[in-house]
Amino acid sequence: MEWMGYIAAILVFATFAMRTMLPLRWMAIASNVAFLGYALPLQLWPIVVLHGLLLPMNIARLVQIKRMLAQLRAAHAHEIDVRQFMAQLKLRQHPPGMVLFNKGDKADGAYYIVSGEVEIPERGVRLGAGQFFGEVGVFGSSRVRTGSAHCISAVTLYRIDESDLIAAFYQSPTLAFTLVRLIVDRMGANLTQMEQASPFPVGPTP
Repeated sequence: MEWMGYIAAILVFATFAMRTMLPLRWMAIASNVAFLGYALPLQLWPIVVLHGLLLPMNIARLVQIKRMLAQLRAAHAHEIDVRQFMAQLKLRQHPPGMVLFNKGDKADGAYYIVSGEVEIPERGVRLGAGQFFGEVGVFGSSRVRTGSAHCISAVTLYRIDESDLIAAFYQSPTLAFTLVRLIVDRMGANLTQMEQASPFPVGPTP
């Protein structure tokens, strides 16, 4: 059984050499199995107990990583329903003509529209139910609004404070990926709009 012990030791060394979590968990599981195969016939009970506990923990972590990667692939391929992240927030209602924020204001939160329309007049854009806005200023270095937001009709929405949004960003990879994609798409749309409005090229020069 000595050769099994050497294999188990090599697998542990390889585990510490892994740079990403998925291969690390696979290697850790292999080392757990190898150590159990080595320790059980020799009745090395401390090793059996240790790796008997580590094996299901590593399997559980592997399942969690795979589930997270599946969610990220789904976020890349489809629109994510962000309402699941709004469950703890309070709905707010605003009348037509209400100014939610002005360009240059401090960006201290983002919004998710449940019903009604909100206009961003500087860009000539109207947003409706199911759309998210206000996140660019929160994550920008200057943390100021890059445009205004006016209620065109009676609007029902969720407001997400800056601290809650940042916490959700770190705690939920799916939400983080969705927000990053949303910000990039908006920046691309704004750049396209500027290029169409300007007679001169807009963007980085060669």
